[in-house]
Amino acid sequence: MNLKKSKELERNIKKSKQKIIEIQFDCERSFKTKKIKNFVKKSVDQTLEILEYKKRKTYVSIFLTNNEEIKKINSKYRKINKPTNVLSFPQNEKRMISNLENYLVLGDIVISLEKILSEAKDQKKNFFDHLLHMIVHSTLHLYGFDHSNTKESIEMEAKEKDIMKKILYES
Repeated sequence: MNLKKSKELERNIKKSKQKIIEIQFDCERSFKTKKIKNFVKKSVDQTLEILEYKKRKTYVSIFLTNNEEIKKINSKYRKINKPTNVLSFPQNEKRMISNLENYLVLGDIVISLEKILSEAKDQKKNFFDHLLHMIVHSTLHLYGFDHSNTKESIEMEAKEKDIMKKILYES
């Protein structure tokens, strides 16, 4: 993280009482940057509130990118040489951010907006509905949910549906 980013993060920490959701955007200009950033931030924030993280000081980093970049990351960390829609990297340990207060660093989320858009078109879904689903899904991974077996998949999918229903109802 460069010095400018670090100073900006410190300002955000001072303003925020509970959550910091840092978003980096690395995509073509075909995406409406501000609208998507606001949507992603609000979606993660609402998911954390539903999961009752609102009582804890939390930090989540989100990287919005394209298929080419997520393919490199997927290949490096999962040994799968193809693009995917989202990747989650849970941290699950308390640590200091700067010299301010203790925040629970939940982890990092990487989202390929290009992949989400193509999946939404293929599945005849609204882009933002599909993006919301993937945000909820990846945030649940940071929270400790997984889908490596049938039981976990059923539990995680039920939790995703419950959270999405609550978010969409509140909107």
